[in-house]
Amino acid sequence: MDGVVPARVVHRKAVAALGPGFAAAGFALRHVSAAGTWQRPAGPEFVVAWVQPTRSPDALGWYGSRFIIEFRRGAQPLAGVLGPGFRFCQLLDDEGRERVRAAQNAVIRRLPPAPAGVLRTLDDRARDRYLAQGRPVTAPYAADQDIWFRYRDERDLDAWFRLLPVLLPGVLGAVRRRLG
Repeated sequence: MDGVVPARVVHRKAVAALGPGFAAAGFALRHVSAAGTWQRPAGPEFVVAWVQPTRSPDALGWYGSRFIIEFRRGAQPLAGVLGPGFRFCQLLDDEGRERVRAAQNAVIRRLPPAPAGVLRTLDDRARDRYLAQGRPVTAPYAADQDIWFRYRDERDLDAWFRLLPVLLPGVLGAVRRRLG
C-alpha cells in the first residue's frame, strides 16, 4: 500500500486522533462531509478545520503523498469556506515546527532507494526535482512556511496522528486568538 493510502484512510485516522481535541475546544465533527471536517460558531460566522490530502501524490509510487490541516473563518460551516485562514504549522511555535520537521525527516529516512527504472525516464531537471523528495529537511521551518505532512503508508500516518494531537491544543489556542 506504499504511496497509495486512500484519502478515506487519512480522514478516518484524522477523525479518530484529532476528534477529541477538537471536541474539547468546542468544534463539532461535520458528519455530512467525507473529509475530516470540524466546525464551531464564531459570532455570525464559523471557524472550520479540515484535513486535506494532496490531489497530486507521487504517481510513480516512491515518495508517497501528503496532507495538510487548514483552518478558516467564513459564513458557512464547510471545508474550503472562503475567508481568512491559516494552516496547522503556521500556528505552531518554533518548538512545534521542530517536532514536525523531525517527524517529516523520519518519513524521509524510511524511503527506499529511488526506483532506478523511473530515474532513467526523467531528464536531469525532473530527476533533480524527484530526488529532492528524498532529501532531509535540514533548515528549521519558517513560521510562514507552507508545510505538508508527508506519508508513504499507514505507519507514517500513525506517527503523524500520534504527534498532531499533542500539538493541537496550542494550535487551537492560536486559532481562537486569530480567527475567533
